[in-house]
Amino acid sequence: MCFAKNLIVLLTLFIFTTFTTDKNIGYIPVTLSDRVTEAMPVDFLGQSLEGLIRHYDDYIGSSVAENASPGAAVAIAYNGEIRLLKGYGVKKEGSADPVDIHTAFRIGSVSKGFAGVLTGIMARENMVSWDDKVAAYLPDFHHYDAATFNKLTLKNILSQSSGFPTHTFTDLLDDNIPYCQILEQLKSVPFCAKPGQVYSYQNVVFSLVDEVLKNTSGKDYAYLLREKILYPLQMKDASSEYVSLIMSGNYASPHLRTRDSWLPIENNPRYYATIPASGINASIADMAQWLLALTGAKPDVIAPDVLEEVFEPVVDIPIKRSIKKAWGNADEFSYALGWRVIRIGDKTIVFHLGHVQGFLAEIGFCPEDQVGIVMLFNSNTHFNNDLLPSFFENLYQYHLWEPFSLDPERI
Repeated sequence: MCFAKNLIVLLTLFIFTTFTTDKNIGYIPVTLSDRVTEAMPVDFLGQSLEGLIRHYDDYIGSSVAENASPGAAVAIAYNGEIRLLKGYGVKKEGSADPVDIHTAFRIGSVSKGFAGVLTGIMARENMVSWDDKVAAYLPDFHHYDAATFNKLTLKNILSQSSGFPTHTFTDLLDDNIPYCQILEQLKSVPFCAKPGQVYSYQNVVFSLVDEVLKNTSGKDYAYLLREKILYPLQMKDASSEYVSLIMSGNYASPHLRTRDSWLPIENNPRYYATIPASGINASIADMAQWLLALTGAKPDVIAPDVLEEVFEPVVDIPIKRSIKKAWGNADEFSYALGWRVIRIGDKTIVFHLGHVQGFLAEIGFCPEDQVGIVMLFNSNTHFNNDLLPSFFENLYQYHLWEPFSLDPERI
């Protein structure tokens, strides 16, 4: 229906603009050659984005002011340019210290996208192959089901298709158990499926990529991350250690919701043991540079073929009710290499969410159109639930749309 309406509008504009009006001489016919010479391409996507940027700026700003979250930060990029870069609210409830574009947040599982891209860069440098067997890089790890574990590949762990039970030992990460001790227990965990067959989300197993890259390069994961991504993209506020976050001086505090207010809690070192899965800190200025790179604007740092490979779907994800509610017209849902991928009509959206206690992060983009958004929150807010899917739903409707309203029941 929307397409038909848009087609009628475009045909009407075409017929109308075939003639130029002058009040003294009436209608002057314009030849086809004149139109071809003088016509400028209309950037419908850019026009749609302009209104959307204004709305998101206003909506997030007013929502934070109305206590939807103590603080937030947003970046929107399009066609190789940062179109919105802004902080909102405060770093810590009860203080007047504002969130700025260099305030560091924890990004949780949005870190997984970095792992996929970093491994892609290493593969392009012939340091590893996606089909490498993980066991070859872990000589001291002896799983009780050696026959199955020896089939586990680098692609399997990064595409969340390892075959281990969903969220194996994530609870131990919550308890801040050292990663080396968790790996000892992993040796006795039975597979629930053969590697590569089914989607099974992981943090501990996903982070085996750390050991693989370290053993093949002689450098630890944090060093490779800085060398290959953070420094080349000038992500100056980004880090992957607890102490680095605290020592930066400009960081957001996490918050949990009480009955009618936000309770600031202490930053803690949990999940830094699994940097590939959830251990990165970054400001919105950093994430804007990351978004530009992911949408193809930094080919000297991340080659186009690396992005294409990393974003290629690997395993299907069942479309649950929550996905249908958020992405109502989704056709396909899958996991690539550190990224979720959803297909809606003729558009492919690559995205990921992240959560560690008191922090939320969301990133999503359409590689084809070089457009995307990233949002950071220093709370476990729920007002962000529809922001990512709504961004793309409204972006690809080339007509006036009704802004969604803040539902107080979801704050």
